[in-house]
Amino acid sequence: MNATQPTLAILGSDGVPRLKPLDEPVLRADEHSATRGDGVFETMHVRGREVWLRDAHLDRMFRSASKLGFELPAREQLEAVVSTAVNAWREGSDGEAGVKLVCSRGSEYAPELGPTVWSMAFGISPALIRKRREGIAMMSLSFGYSTAERERSPWLLGGAKTLSYAVNMAAIRYAVETGFDDVLFTSSDGYVLEGPTSTVVWAVDDTLFTVPHYTGILPSTTVGYLTENAHTLGLKTEDRMVTVDELSQADAAWLCSSVRGIVEITSLDGAKLGRSPLHGALARLLGFPNNAV
Repeated sequence: MNATQPTLAILGSDGVPRLKPLDEPVLRADEHSATRGDGVFETMHVRGREVWLRDAHLDRMFRSASKLGFELPAREQLEAVVSTAVNAWREGSDGEAGVKLVCSRGSEYAPELGPTVWSMAFGISPALIRKRREGIAMMSLSFGYSTAERERSPWLLGGAKTLSYAVNMAAIRYAVETGFDDVLFTSSDGYVLEGPTSTVVWAVDDTLFTVPHYTGILPSTTVGYLTENAHTLGLKTEDRMVTVDELSQADAAWLCSSVRGIVEITSLDGAKLGRSPLHGALARLLGFPNNAV
């Protein structure tokens, strides 16, 4: 099997996962995920045959689905479809891997079929691994909402990991076209929120800072693990609002997500940020030793 070829598993109507060829249709034309982006997903890092922080990811998926108002299949069935995709990928592939689990509301005209569920395991690109070592140049872009808006407007689905990622992808494409690598979204009242597919962490002295969840950012499983275990490195943690200018003055800043791991922000809107001696230790704490320079 080609290591670049993902493996796909779907959850059958009988609750049993089955492997499917990538070129074989698996969705109905009236599928809510395709016509509305109405569903949730999680992307997880694979280590050997183990899915890192799987339980935390599934917990978040159930919270996200609750915000969208639909019921997921049993947790054991979700675990099984993920394992089916991962084990099939590992049988013929080497190297680092990730796995995506997608759950949508299902069919618009046959709701009795219930949610549609599939999982895809895939290799991690060398370009992403290289960015872990080299860092990334960021630009800030307005997200269009104030820091308080998503908390008081639940229909904006703050904190939910939904399939509606068109804006997120458009922001990244705009950044790349403008000569940057990625984006930090900012609120209309001037504070840093999160990346389109990542969470920001920054360091000042012996403290790691993160953006408070009441802003509507997605609670990161990777950052959750980092803040729970930062004390083992003698570091404190704290939630705090931060402006772009303040972030540019931090000792160091990073983007974190499940597959990318932890990546240093080397510049923000053209202003250079420091490269931190903490980087290697944080990467090893998260289990991404190839992050270290």
